[in-house]
Formats: sequence, C-alpha cells, structure tokens
Amino acid sequence: MNKVAIIGGSGLGREVRSLLERNNLFAGFYDDQEVKNDYLGILNQISASDYLQYLIAIGDPIIKKKVTNQLENLRLNYATLISEHAVVGKEQLKGEGIIICDGVITTVGCQIGSHVLLNINATIGHDVIIGDYCSIMPGANISGNVSIGEATLIGSGAVILQGINIGVNVKVGAGAVVTKDVHDNTTVVGAPAKPLA
Repeated sequence: MNKVAIIGGSGLGREVRSLLERNNLFAGFYDDQEVKNDYLGILNQISASDYLQYLIAIGDPIIKKKVTNQLENLRLNYATLISEHAVVGKEQLKGEGIIICDGVITTVGCQIGSHVLLNINATIGHDVIIGDYCSIMPGANISGNVSIGEATLIGSGAVILQGINIGVNVKVGAGAVVTKDVHDNTTVVGAPAKPLA
C-alpha cells in the first residue's frame, strides 16, 4: 500500500493519522489552513500521484461530500483504512475512501459506500446499507436491516432500531434512539428521536 495523505488536519485527521502510523503509511496533511506538523499544502495544491493515496478525514458529511466533489476532476486514488482492531468483512466495502476505526464491528450482509467513516466502537447489525459520505460517530449502534441515505451523520451513542430507513442529509443527535423512519434533510434528537422544530 502506498503512503496516505490525509485531507483534513483537525482532530479527526489526527486520529486517522494515528491509525496510519501503526503501519508507517502516513504521508502528511492537506487542509484549507496550515497544520502545525506534517503540512503538505492547501487543498487546491493537491494533484494525483502514483506514490500517494488519499483519505478525507472530515466528520461533517456535507462538507466531506463538498470537498470530494471539488477534487473529483483530479481522479485521486483513495485508500480504504480498516483498523486491525475492527471486525469487518471486506466484501461489505462497496466504495473507496472508507475509514473504519478501532472497535468497530459489522456483522453480515452490510453494504458500506464511499467515503464513509465508522468511528470508534460503532456497531453495525446485519444487512445494513450505509450510503456514501456518511459519518457514524463513536459508540453508535445500528440494528439490522437499517438503510442510511448518503451524507447522513449518526451522532455518538445513538441507537437506530431494526428495519428503520434514514433519509439523505439527515442528522441524528448524540444519544438519540431512532424508532421511526427519518425523512431527508431532517435533524432528530432525543429518546425516542423526534425532529427539531
């Protein structure tokens, strides 16, 4: 595997760096502002490389999708990063640029899209579909047969019950318990989760 440059030098970028450094794969950061250490340049200085792969370490799905679209014409070679402390079937990875952190467990029949973040200790039940650009934050628990539309954020410690459909561009608040389907472009919070007024 080639060295990996991280797009996004914030806290998540530093977490991804620590995963890459375990295997001596970290190359440096690209960001829209200077990062103190290992700064490679600003976003508009990125170019495709035969020697580098890239990961977008941006937690906000909308911003992550926007940055990915801005870089689309460059035809970058995106890495997929799976912690050695995660339990994930590689046949479940249906895209590129996926980041799977320590303690993540997926069971069987899952489909994980491009540029998805599965953060620390998230659990994904059987036959879950996760759309492109989603971010599943630490400790979230997604039950079986759930469908999550693209560019959706599932907050830390949230619980999605069996068979729920989550739309596109949804935000599920930290600790929320989702018991009903959630429509596109909605933010839900609480237990049981309800749309913000």
